[in-house]
Amino acid sequence: MSIKIKSNDDFLEVVVTKQLIKEAQDRNQYFYSKYGNLGTNRIDKKNQRITGYLAEVAIKNTFKKLNYSEDDEVDFISQSKLITLDSKSQGCNGKPKTNYVGTLYENQKNRNCDILIFSRVKNTHDIVWITGFITKKEFLNISNLIPKGTKNNNFTYDESRYELEYSSLYNPSLLL
Repeated sequence: MSIKIKSNDDFLEVVVTKQLIKEAQDRNQYFYSKYGNLGTNRIDKKNQRITGYLAEVAIKNTFKKLNYSEDDEVDFISQSKLITLDSKSQGCNGKPKTNYVGTLYENQKNRNCDILIFSRVKNTHDIVWITGFITKKEFLNISNLIPKGTKNNNFTYDESRYELEYSSLYNPSLLL
């Protein structure tokens, strides 16, 4: 399959095709039948699930050396089977900026993965921006833990989470 990838200095932009949407819907249906909404923290759980799976299929189809993992704790494994990666995605209304943050919920910090790969999925489901990656160990060392209930402008954190600006991540094109 051929996907359109635009690279700029900061992120990889993946144009979502009908085939990517179908693959994401299939993954969503399969995992929902196994786990329901487990791991889904937002009010609109259906949209959060498809956002996550669109990010996963965009990552998988961009980085050809990755395979989907059979381990439910991580999303990808390298073809060499030496490195595991977990996808962390968020919905958005427009192109992300380098001062936006990638998040890891505190209850996910003990997942057995080597690398976290971050992305934003446009809420219209037509673009995925792969914003960067970092080792989980490094992420936990330099990110900020924001406690549940913290208020930030008009937003109250529904779960405790670690946050790190995208500018602190490695450029995703290094994985190509």
